[in-house]
Amino acid sequence: MGRNGIVLFLSSLMLSTVTMPLILLPNASHAAQFIDLTRQSDSSTRTALRSILTSTNSLSSISLKSDVSVVRSFYSGRGFEPAWSGSLEALEGAAKVRDALAAADKLGLDSAQYATANPEGSKTIAPGMDAAIYDVSLTDALLRYSSDLLAGRVHPRDVYKDIALPDWTLDVPAALALALKSNSIASYLETLVPAHPAYRRLMTGLGRYRNIAAQGGWSAISAQSPDRSASAVYTRLAIEDSGLHPITKPTAAQLQEAVKRYQVRHGLTPDGKLGPDLVSELNVPVTARIQQINANLERWRWISGEFESRYVAINVAGQTLEFVQDGRVVLNSRVIVGRKGSPTPILRTVAHSLVANPPWDIPADIAADQLLPHLKNNRHYLADHNMVIVNAPDDPRGWNIPWEQVSRTDFPYNIRQMPPYSALGVLMLDSPNEFDVYLHDTPGKRFFRDDDREISNGCVRVEQITALASLALTGNSSAGLATINSAISSRQTREIMLDNPLPIYMLYWTAVADDEGNVGFLPDRYGRDPPLIEALSNSARAANKKPEE
Repeated sequence: MGRNGIVLFLSSLMLSTVTMPLILLPNASHAAQFIDLTRQSDSSTRTALRSILTSTNSLSSISLKSDVSVVRSFYSGRGFEPAWSGSLEALEGAAKVRDALAAADKLGLDSAQYATANPEGSKTIAPGMDAAIYDVSLTDALLRYSSDLLAGRVHPRDVYKDIALPDWTLDVPAALALALKSNSIASYLETLVPAHPAYRRLMTGLGRYRNIAAQGGWSAISAQSPDRSASAVYTRLAIEDSGLHPITKPTAAQLQEAVKRYQVRHGLTPDGKLGPDLVSELNVPVTARIQQINANLERWRWISGEFESRYVAINVAGQTLEFVQDGRVVLNSRVIVGRKGSPTPILRTVAHSLVANPPWDIPADIAADQLLPHLKNNRHYLADHNMVIVNAPDDPRGWNIPWEQVSRTDFPYNIRQMPPYSALGVLMLDSPNEFDVYLHDTPGKRFFRDDDREISNGCVRVEQITALASLALTGNSSAGLATINSAISSRQTREIMLDNPLPIYMLYWTAVADDEGNVGFLPDRYGRDPPLIEALSNSARAANKKPEE
């Protein structure tokens, strides 16, 4: 019917002499829903709200999925006034909420999780108890929808142990109460959706891949005789590559460029060849790609609020680093990330200083697992690698320690590799965190040329470390180099404090959308997608489960 239709319908009803006028309230599918607007019905609904929200038996009968005390507190703060009936504004707000809940799938949520109570087979909602149940049910669904968008459908620590992101602290019921009071439900609903441009682009990508799925997806490409399947390759690539859409008969060169674009988006070597890795990526079903996009949207929802005006973001899956300043990427760099046995975690940390010529305090597990076998075979290993035992002042090189008797499970020594030959190279951004992972230099710069750079113990080695350090220090990629190089040339450990602490995000994106709507799917290096996809599926099953099941 539309907003104007609602107003006209309301006006005609208000002018009528019917004792209990009814208003058409459109839901997401614009099915007929009616609620009484008279003062008498509003009063009876308020009484019913007070009754069901203060009675344990009544509450249990409506199967709330939000915290009962939160819902009760929300209505208590309103004097048990209904939120979604009793005025034109409330009815319009309810319509907007129902539309938003029905469209939750577009945001990577599950709209079925936000179904609301409605008397079975009834086209009217009677004032009083039925209206109260409807009101509480809609509030319950909106609170869960709000929380899911603001903080995620599942808690990060329930999926990954190596994650440390700030929790979202917004008081959702209070924000909703304020939105109702100021009649700004539309603005409230819009602000729930993460504003990160990458999230919004991925939302668009989700819609695109769902359309592809609705049209039947794509056919598998055979790895055999690739020269004879050029048309099949073109047809397959054109489904995902917007650059191929206008081209009906691509040349061999255009097809090769399209293959390279696909390879770049998928983290493959862009050689333009239809090799087995490319064929494997092309043959991933569209349904799996949709699940992958949904997993990445969920990880985006774990990023609370907006990014700062300046920050560093590492995409571990893409092995890349960006320095972002005022919304603009001012530095891109290749990075080396943790190997599968010691993955780089997902976290937010803050760098407060640069350290020139940093020593490396080797974590105990790394020392026990990687150094102890060498020490048992070579008593000179510590000296050969410029290492000392910090907690053995009388024998810092471990000459007299019976290493063959030291247990890997009970390793008592704190080992430090000294500068200027430390594995941390000549520079480190000091950003204390629970995982002891940092951004730093490396003596092994040749490894930055490799496509696969999963070789660290969890820290992130940065190819353009000096430019990054200068940006952290001065906001410019070269203005701080004189200070930094002077500290490095001293060959001594020097700490340089940052005037402005620098937030650092180590994140994990396996689906990334560009401005043209093309989605690239990067290697899931640590297998993080499947457990998250499973957790989201379990969450959906639990939320959609009927009380009697």
